[in-house]
Amino acid sequence: MNTTSSGARRLRALDGQSQDLLGDRIMLAAIGFSTLAALTLGQLFDALGLAIGVSVLLLAIACVGYAGWRGRRPARISLTVALVGFVVLHIQLSRGMSEFHFGVFVTLALVLVYRDWRPVVLAAVLFAVHHIAFDRLQAAGFGFYCTTEANLGRILLHATYVLIQTALEVQLAIWLKRAGDEGDELTALVSAVNQDDHIHLDLTGVAVHTPPGQALRSALLRMHEAVTQVQSASTNIETACSEIASGNMDLSHRTEQTAGNLAQAASNMGELTNTVQQSADSANQATQLASSAAQVAEQGGVAVRQVVHTMEEIQTSANRIADITTVIDGIAFQTNLLALNAAVEAARAGEQGRGFAVVAGEVRALAQRSAGAAREIKTLISQSLEKVEAGRVQVHAAGNTMADIVSSVQRVNHIIADISTAASEQSQGIGQVNAAVNELDQMTQQNAALVEQSAAAATNLSEQAKRLMGSVAVFQVR
Repeated sequence: MNTTSSGARRLRALDGQSQDLLGDRIMLAAIGFSTLAALTLGQLFDALGLAIGVSVLLLAIACVGYAGWRGRRPARISLTVALVGFVVLHIQLSRGMSEFHFGVFVTLALVLVYRDWRPVVLAAVLFAVHHIAFDRLQAAGFGFYCTTEANLGRILLHATYVLIQTALEVQLAIWLKRAGDEGDELTALVSAVNQDDHIHLDLTGVAVHTPPGQALRSALLRMHEAVTQVQSASTNIETACSEIASGNMDLSHRTEQTAGNLAQAASNMGELTNTVQQSADSANQATQLASSAAQVAEQGGVAVRQVVHTMEEIQTSANRIADITTVIDGIAFQTNLLALNAAVEAARAGEQGRGFAVVAGEVRALAQRSAGAAREIKTLISQSLEKVEAGRVQVHAAGNTMADIVSSVQRVNHIIADISTAASEQSQGIGQVNAAVNELDQMTQQNAALVEQSAAAATNLSEQAKRLMGSVAVFQVR
């Protein structure tokens, strides 16, 4: 800021000095033209020596002032004095011709090039002193000329015109000075803003005093604040866009991975759905087989119960056979006794009873064989009864086992039925999940596409923000 302020001050000083240098050159050119005019008048009015001598003196004053103080106040004073001296010389050489009095007004107008009221007042004072002094010297006969004839009233009239013009020119000089200062300040502000490689808007250190300069400086400061906000917003936008683009790229990669995972999950879910459907079908088949097995087990239980009943009937029949065998044994025993008695009686009878004894012996032998057979049958029946009893016990146990098997098969049937129902429900649920996963997969793919579009938009916005930053980077706000 200090550098900018000092630079602006130097610029204003250089602008003022360049204006003063331009004024010095114009005045010096006017003095050169006045020198030629003086030499011409000196030759015309036979006063060439006076013209040359005074011209050399006035040129010396002008050249010394220009060479030593050009662009500064001493040069303005010396050049003004020299130009006024040449107007006085022209009037003197022309013997007071009124036409050369116009040089007074021309000189007063010409010194306005400095935009300073001081040379105007100096020239007016010098002209006033010249007119009054030369008029009085002319009236006294000393050979000085202000007009063709000495006339104080005419001189005072001329002085009135000179005074009026001087007052106007002083005011005009003040206005020109003010306008020049305004122009210098505006030029300084514009030059301070327009740097070689950037546009410098921070003019807080540039001092201005004129209303246009203050207005322009205020406008530039407001532009500085706006550009500062734009640069800050551009930086924030670029940073945010970079973060959004980076986040969108990461989100895009993750979304693509998620989409791939969902596609794989959808494929696996489809396979799982088929597997569950096959399991449900297998469970239905197992339910049917279990139902068939339960029916077969139930039929087996009925058959076992029938076998148990038959074994019980066999045991009853065997018991009856044993009873009958006991009866037969008893009959055989009694028959043996009867045969024994018959043999005894036959022996008593002698020869008459011999045939009956043979019969009785045969009957006895038959009774003994019947008793032996009955005993063998009884033994067999006893053994058969033991085996039938053991078979009955085993068949009863088998019946109980078959009943347990039937109960277990029925429970298995119920469990498989429940499994089949659950498998069917799971198949429906997994089908719904599969549909949801497929829909989620489609949505994820759409989201991935949107994320890619968003990433591309964020990248484009980031590039635009960078271009905006590059565009406003020409404005230097610090």
